[in-house]
Amino acid sequence: MGHYDVTIVGGGVAGLYASYIIAKAGFKTAFIEMKNEEKIGEKTCGDAIGEHHFIELGLEMPVIGFDAEGFYKGVKIVSPDESNTITVNGRGVALNRKNFGVRLYRMAVNSGAEAFLEHVFIKPIIDGSWVRGIVAKDKNNRNVTFFSKVVIDASGVSAVVRRSLPKEWWVSEPIPKEDYNVTYREIVLGEFDVEKEYAYIFLNTEIAPGGYWWLFPKSDNIYNIGLGIQWRESIVNPSINYEKFIRRRFYNKIYKVLHSGGGMVPTRRPIPCMVWNGFVVVGDAAATANPIHGGGIGSALISSMAAAKTIVEVLSKDEPSIENLWPYHIEYHKIYGAKQASLDVLRIFLQRMSDSDLNYVFKSKLISGDDVYNMGYKGWLSHSIIARVAALISLVRVPSFIGKLYKLKQYMDKAYQLYINFPISVQNYEKWRNKERELFSEVRKWIDQNF
Repeated sequence: MGHYDVTIVGGGVAGLYASYIIAKAGFKTAFIEMKNEEKIGEKTCGDAIGEHHFIELGLEMPVIGFDAEGFYKGVKIVSPDESNTITVNGRGVALNRKNFGVRLYRMAVNSGAEAFLEHVFIKPIIDGSWVRGIVAKDKNNRNVTFFSKVVIDASGVSAVVRRSLPKEWWVSEPIPKEDYNVTYREIVLGEFDVEKEYAYIFLNTEIAPGGYWWLFPKSDNIYNIGLGIQWRESIVNPSINYEKFIRRRFYNKIYKVLHSGGGMVPTRRPIPCMVWNGFVVVGDAAATANPIHGGGIGSALISSMAAAKTIVEVLSKDEPSIENLWPYHIEYHKIYGAKQASLDVLRIFLQRMSDSDLNYVFKSKLISGDDVYNMGYKGWLSHSIIARVAALISLVRVPSFIGKLYKLKQYMDKAYQLYINFPISVQNYEKWRNKERELFSEVRKWIDQNF
């Protein structure tokens, strides 16, 4: 049994970074993690992150030979028929994902956070409308109780704490299955005829319906190759499509499979409510991954920074009530959440486009690399795209396409504004939530009518 200012469930990127910030501020901090120390940092993902995240967070850049395996000049997005490519410039990092986790772990522990490894979350401690701690089970199958002023759910896509809270609490609202992508990827040793200073994203609705497949060079002829598929009732296991389309294609280029695995990623806007009395959600548990490319490392760090900053301020002067923790929303949406909401509209639109639609967009050069960069980095659909389409209207295969783009931009802007103007008061949340429901219901209805 222990008493802490903050207890964090999950020792991934989000949990470790939050542990580091809060412990460094002088608060008694504990984090629990299922893995042992040897496996800290192991995670099945694309291993790529934009360099700008480190600059904006004030984190030291990863180092080649430890937590980085290479750097990218940008990303090349390939059309379904693979005859056209959009090059998006912007430096990125090919992480050594395990060692990056080790780095964050050392930062947290060296700042005073107490690590409880090989511990599994069992249940929250609930007192009326408050979360007062958690119960976990250690490697010897003994229950361990952590009493805490604040509990942070950093348990990843499983969101084990959030989902175990009373269903009537806003923060426990479930995420629809169609807002997840199911993934499979392999780290392979091989030789591919690509420019190794770029990461490659391939759009193809047959190989990766509702998602994409990727080829990310790492170092010394090592590549991260995988695919993500939107969750649907008739979903195909992504490993089957990997075998069918990707392994067969590269059968003579892959010399050895070094690691394989899969998982799920929430590819949507953040959950509507991310706090409760004595409780905060960060990272994938709060659905902070980018809705378009599914990258979640940078946004997990951002959410942890925003949450930790709020918690430190609250614990320094007041009790961690839902009202006092509420500013976490404002901070996160200002940095990333509003962009996520805008990109979620784009995600829903793109998931309904056919390969022929996508091929046309690439072939006609309606969208440039700068346009894609601005969409991904800022969440904006540029007016220049619509102007470009208008200039080519006589050549457009489907004349209504310009109208669709114009309407899409309007909806993206509305979603951005809705989240950037998240209510500063708890009392206005339900009114805001109703508007949010109405907006995304309208978006889906419009898309259903136009595809």
